[in-house]
Order: sequence, then C-alpha cells, then structure tokens
Amino acid sequence: MQTQEVVIKPTVKVILKPDSKMLDELVVVGYGVTSKKDLTGAVATVSAEKIKNEPVLSVGQALQGKTAGLQVVSTGGRAGDGTQISLRGNGSLRASNDVLYVIDGVPQDNMNNVAPQDIRSISVLKDAASTAIYGSRASNGVVLIETKKGNYSQPTTVNVNSYYGIQNIIKKPKLLNAAEYKKVMDASRINYEKDIAAGLLDGPKDPTTLTPLPESRHDIDWLKLVLRDNASIQNHQISVTSGGETTKAYLSGNLFMQDGIVKQDSYTAARLRANLEQKINKYVTVGLNANFTYSKSKPFADDNNIYQPYSKALQARPDVPPTDENGKIIDYNFVNPLFGFQRQVTNIWQNTGGNLYLNVTPFEGLVWRSAYSGTIRNRRYNRYDAPNTRRGLNGDGQPTGYGYYGTDNDRDYQIENTITYSDSFFNERLKLNFLLGHSFQNWDYEDSYVAGEKFPSDDLRWLVSAGEINKGRSYIKSMAIESYFTRLQLNWDEKYHLMMSIRRDASSKFTKENNAGYFPAISAGWTISNEDFFNKKVVTDLKLRASFGYTGNQSGVSYASGQNLIVGGENYNLQPGLAATDIFNPDLTWEKGRSVNIGFDMKLLDRVSIGFDYYDKRTESLLNRINVPQESGFRTMMANVGNISNKGFELTVDANIFDRKELKWTVGANFSYNKNKVISIGTEAGQYTTGFVSIVKEGESLGSFTLYEAQGVAKEKYVYKDKDGKDGKVVLPGDMIYVDQNQDGKIDDADKKVFGGGIAPVYGGFNTRLDYKGFDFALSGQYSIGKRVYAFYKKDALNGGATGAPSYSYNMYKEMLGYWTPENTSTNIPRPHMSAAISAWNMEHSSRFLEKADYLRISEITLGYDLKSIKALKLGFIKSLRVYVQGRNLFTFTPYSTGDPETSYVDQTAENSQDVSDGMKVQAGVDLGGLPNTKSVVFGLNLTF
Repeated sequence: MQTQEVVIKPTVKVILKPDSKMLDELVVVGYGVTSKKDLTGAVATVSAEKIKNEPVLSVGQALQGKTAGLQVVSTGGRAGDGTQISLRGNGSLRASNDVLYVIDGVPQDNMNNVAPQDIRSISVLKDAASTAIYGSRASNGVVLIETKKGNYSQPTTVNVNSYYGIQNIIKKPKLLNAAEYKKVMDASRINYEKDIAAGLLDGPKDPTTLTPLPESRHDIDWLKLVLRDNASIQNHQISVTSGGETTKAYLSGNLFMQDGIVKQDSYTAARLRANLEQKINKYVTVGLNANFTYSKSKPFADDNNIYQPYSKALQARPDVPPTDENGKIIDYNFVNPLFGFQRQVTNIWQNTGGNLYLNVTPFEGLVWRSAYSGTIRNRRYNRYDAPNTRRGLNGDGQPTGYGYYGTDNDRDYQIENTITYSDSFFNERLKLNFLLGHSFQNWDYEDSYVAGEKFPSDDLRWLVSAGEINKGRSYIKSMAIESYFTRLQLNWDEKYHLMMSIRRDASSKFTKENNAGYFPAISAGWTISNEDFFNKKVVTDLKLRASFGYTGNQSGVSYASGQNLIVGGENYNLQPGLAATDIFNPDLTWEKGRSVNIGFDMKLLDRVSIGFDYYDKRTESLLNRINVPQESGFRTMMANVGNISNKGFELTVDANIFDRKELKWTVGANFSYNKNKVISIGTEAGQYTTGFVSIVKEGESLGSFTLYEAQGVAKEKYVYKDKDGKDGKVVLPGDMIYVDQNQDGKIDDADKKVFGGGIAPVYGGFNTRLDYKGFDFALSGQYSIGKRVYAFYKKDALNGGATGAPSYSYNMYKEMLGYWTPENTSTNIPRPHMSAAISAWNMEHSSRFLEKADYLRISEITLGYDLKSIKALKLGFIKSLRVYVQGRNLFTFTPYSTGDPETSYVDQTAENSQDVSDGMKVQAGVDLGGLPNTKSVVFGLNLTF
C-alpha cells in the first residue's frame, strides 16, 4: 500500500490505497498468487495498468505484441472476428494448438465472454513447470485472466467508458478495369490464334473462343458494391466498484456493436458481470463471480467461399452489369458476388457462467477453498433462401426456397477443492507453500438441425411453413475428467527457490487401462543478486531459472477412444439408423508434451528489466490417423504416432525511463524465435499432403508447402532434357519454366519441392507510453519475420484467360498488365493465352505464387487528455474525465502484395474424417481470398466519479 500522511485527531480514518509498484510484484499463477521474485517458471504478465487506456475490441488485441512467445493474429475482417493465439509454436497435427484460458480460476475454451474493460490482470504461463498443474489441457500454454474485484473499505466508484469509431479494409486489391480486362483478353485470343496458325497447337479454331470481346459500356467496381466504407464500431460500458468492511463488489455492463466492412455483416454483444465477496467472519469468506453474454451476428453467407461476396468480387468481370434492367441479379458463369447477400442468416449465442466459492481459514497460513463453477452455452442459427434466389432452387432447378434451423447446447460444471498451507521456518529463512487439490469437470454437448423447402411465401419463412422437410440430424456427446494435483514451493533465504508439482488426470475419452495421465514438473531458481558477494551497483537484480515438466493433450478425440456412433443422422429417406464412424482403439491415450526451459530475469539500475528464456518442447505420441486394412470397413483409425519438436528463445526488455509525478515514460519490446520440426508422423512415406498445397513431412516444419519451383518465364523456346540429353517437354516463349528436380525431361509430381514459412519463425512486438500533465500517449506494434503466404486467390487472379473463353474468365490483378510480350521479356508474368493446356501449365501451383509476408504493423496509437487537469473547469465530484482518440492498424509495412500479411488458413474438417490427412489443423499461410483485417479510428470518453 502507498504510504500516507494524516493529521492526528481523536478519531483517525485512513483508507489505504494500493501501490502499483507493489502490486506489480505479485503474479497470478495456477491455483494461487505468488511474488514475482519467487517465480521459477516462465511467466509473463500484462497488468490492467498497461491496457487500462486502450479501447481494445477483444482480450486477444490486448495481448497483441505485448508478450514474448505469444503469437496473436487476427482471424479476419468480419464483424465479431477475434484472434487466434498460439504459444511457442504448434505441437499437434490433429489435436488443438490453442492455449487454455483460465478465467477467475475456471478453465475455458475461449475468452469471448470477457469484456476487455473488465480485466484486472493477465498472466501467460509458458513452460511445463508453470502449466503442468493444469495437466492434460495445458500442453499449449495457459492464459490466466483475473477480472476486476472490489476492495474492502473502498468508497463507491462509478466508471463510464464509451467510444465510437469507423473501420475500413486495410488494403484493397487493385483489379483490372473494363478496358484493361479487354486488353488482356484480346492478347489472350491473339496469342491463341498465332500459335494455331504457326502449327504450335493442335486442333481447329474455336469460333466461340476466338470471338473478340466487344467494347463494354460497363465498368463495374465490384469491391465497391460489396464493401462498406466507414463501417461503424462502438462500445459502451458502465462499472461500479464498491466495498465495505465485510463486503466488496464489482458490477459491470457492456454493449458492443459492430458493422462489418462487407455490407449486410453485423455483430452485437451484450455482457453483464458481477463479482461479489462477503466475509462471514474472520475465518470464512464466500464469493460469487457471475457473467452473462448475449451475442447476435447477421453475417453474409460464405458457404466455404462459394458465395463469399468479397472473394467473388475479386473474380467478377468488370465489363458486365451486376443486375438486369429490372434489378434482378444476373447469373453469370462466374458467381455474381451479389448472390452472397441473398441468404438471410442469423446466429444467436447465449452464455451464462458462474463460480461460487468458499474460503475457510481455520488458522493463519491454512486455507481450504471449495468452488463450484458452471457454464451454459446455447446457440441458435437459422438461414433462409427465398424461392427467387439462386440458392432457393432445389435439385431439379425449381424455385422452392430453402430453410435451415439448428441449435447446439453446451453445458459444463466443475467442482474443485484445494488446501493451501504457507509457513516459514528457521527465523523466516525457509518459506514454504504447499498445495493439494481435487477437481472434477463434466461436459455435455448436443446439437440438432432440420432443413426444408417448398415455402409458400417469403412472409412464411419458418420451418413450420415448409412443404417438405428433407434433412435433419441430432448429435449428443459428453465427457468427464477427474484430477488430483499437488505442488510444493520452497524459498531459502530469498536466494534459492524450488518448485515441484504433479497432476493426475483421468479422462472418459480413453479406456480404463489408459485413461490416467501423470504430469510432473520441477523447477529451480537462484537469485544471485541476493548473495553477499554480488555487487548491485549496475545489475540490481539477477535470477537464474530452469525447469522441466510434462503436459498432455486429448482434444483430438471425441470420446470412447475415437469411436462415435451416429443415431438417426442424414440417412437415406430420413430412416433411423445406427452406425459406427470409426474403429475402436483400446490403446489410444494422451498426447504427451515434455518441455525444458532455461532463463534469467535481470534488472539494471532498477529501471530496465530484461527477461530471457530458451526452451526445448517436444510433443510425443501424437493423436493422429493411421491406415488400416479395407476389410475393417474403414480406411483409417486414431492412434498415438509421431512427434513434433519446437525449440526457440525469447527476449523481453522493458524500461522505465522517467517516473516522476508529472512525467512518466516507459518503453518495451520483445523478440521470439521458434524452430518447428516434424520428427515423425508414423507413415512409410514420412509425409502426406493436406488441402491444396500444404504438406506435413518429416524433417520439415509445420506450415510447409509442396510446389513446383518456378524458374521464370521463357524468353525463347525452352526444351527440357533428361539426364542423357534427350529432348523432353517444349516450352514456348512467354510460358513458365519450372525446375526439373529429377532431370527426367518432364514436369510431374516428382518435381515438387517443399518450401517452408507458412508459420513465421520470428515474431515480436514493441510499445511505449508517455504521461505528462494530464496528457497520455501510447503506441504499440507487432512484427513477423520469415513468414511466406501462398497467394491462392492471386493464382486465379493472374489467369490470363485461363478458363478457355471470355465468358468464363475471371477478372485479374493489375500486375497482369506486365505480361510477357516479345518486347517485354524481362517479366515474371507469362503471356495470356486461351489454350486450356497452356494456361493450366502457366498456372500450376508453384513458388511463383509464394510471397514473402514479413510485416511490421503499428497496431495502436492512442492520444488522450484528462480534463480534470484543467482546474478552471471545477469538475467537483468527478475524479477523471478523459477524452481520447485511437487508431488501430493504421500502418502496415510488408512486401506481401495481395492482401493482409496476417492471413492464415486452418482446415476445419470434421475430427472423425476417415482421410488420414483430413482434419489437420496445419494449413497455415494459404490465402484463399478471405476478408482482410480492418483499420479503425475511434473517439472515446472515460468518466470516473
């Protein structure tokens, strides 16, 4: 607490104020709080002080660029899109690579139900010594989030935080206009005619193909038709903090509304939170943390990109109108982007959660805590396609309309009991902290949907009005996990630190013989700066740390050792049925992760803090699929095969340059390097491809691509030759040359090469904050080095008439105008050509479309001023009245030409797919034309009284 001076009176009332410097020394860890000086594991913290003036849209944004080892990327530019977080690389093929979130002591799969303004502190547990206490769910790291609480004997404080702003797309691709499109298509036709006349191509002229494009009176900017300029975003929150001698409380309400940058896209979320605590007597305390979230989205339909308005706008020809004279959307051979707006889609989520706890302290040092937490999640989703729309046609092409309604419900509860004992011995030279606990958690999940057609009217779009129900499904699953855990922490003379823990998890996903997993960890630290021989003149604090431990992962399996049963699914003619979806594997068990961490923490002149960690993390017994004999009735089954390695180091530097009453200035930066390597995957070939261009191969990193290596565009006729010098394939001038890796005179799959870089090996962030006489300024950013993105959509957008006829061809990027001609031979853009064979050759999946995607992004710039600093305003009871303006993602520096360098694609195939490569969450760095991120400017007000 802060030291205060008071006037001596007969009765003195003193309200102690927290000292932020003291609070910063306390770190939230698994099942408790410890002093930072006692830490022996790799733990990073983000305090409320660092993010209190940042109007971030999500908790993920609050972490972006602020923690070494934590890679936070935005998932896209749709309204309500969040962030994807990974820690120290990806260690699983089929199981989840997401971190575990623990919110106010309750494990959660995501953090969508926490308003950023409610956060008190965030701790990131990185190494196994810190995460093993959470056992089987902690293999990818743990993010601990503590929400705000009241303080005892605290006057009531009300805070209002409100902002409004606008958003736009970060980068809009440059596409051909109608005249440029005609120029390329005419060149494509002329090249085809010349090659036919010269006898270089077989076959007669196709008069349909060779019909010149007429001059068009249309010049359509399809992106302008589908994108919304200055889309609004706003957030409004009110919170009340209060505390008496025996009661403390924190209450908040939050409303967030966002219009997407694509028309028709919107998202709304309302959140309520109540954190209450009551002292019954000096031995017993009870508390409740409760929250409720209601969110609603009305997105554009994407249907796996088939009707996604943005990606289709990149393809649509600029020389044709979007609608006819009656306003009806025209159905072209390419997908008209406006079809994406015809489907009416609504998704509604409701989340109710609570954590009721009891703390009993029979004597000083001993605390028994019993907690019961539960979460109920409900989702309703429906869509409707009117009969007069493209997707309102049935299989026979009749305008019947189509409706779809579904629900899914997720319920989980957890009962947890812990005993914590703290004491000191030998004149307080030895400090001890002991934890013993038991936890039981249960999940129940069910979903169902039904679909129908033949709706009599658009005014009767509910399924009860459907003339025919033609599809339906119901699905139920549940699982439970029971755990016992213990931890011992020792501190001798503030110099030598030791921590040991072990957790036993037993999961219903596995058989009785294999359901238990044991996850031990040990760590040690040596605070050298507390030794008598140490000179603290420059280095005022120095501690060495080392740790080793095991964690687990079971998320790649549904239950019953990988075997699901479908009852009454989408069977023929809606008849009931029962079918196994997989082979039962009684030997299936946990993925196991082991981790070694070595690091140090150092402080220079009590102003500069430096943290360094080296880690070696390996995931073994991967949950993966192996091939089985076809006589089994299946192609594959789940098994524990393969392992993946992640090695790297992290560096964090924070400096407190000025810390005066009227001037405070801090700067910080972090750097992370991770080397990922697939050690084995359990197949004879040691590799398999997944998706379009991604590959998992032993000896390579995840996020690798299998592509032809582009050598360039032929300036003259090029003839492939085999090892014996015999002529092979002939490449005409202006067409692509690919490297013949095996020198057999031809190009086939054997010539494909593995390229890495889908996941950046180097990443980090930087930040600075300046406070001066009521003004505050903050800037933060992030960077990524070594990432490459396969621009899949750019491949289609440089087609040069590839699809055979003008009426079928997509639009193209402007760089297509630099195509090869006899006068322009120094180019990497091949000649446009209507021959399907030549165009397909020039558009092969190759390194030509693999681009560097390094970037540096200024993710936040904030300028604020507290009007309370103007004494002439005489604001009275108002403690603070701060106004501010913030820009997010305003500046991005990158060589990536197509869209947003944060682009990342992850396969979402069902986990029970029978393909050995399906369901893999490893297709990073493939740009499929998804919506880029947004940049925004917001204006806000923060009022405290």
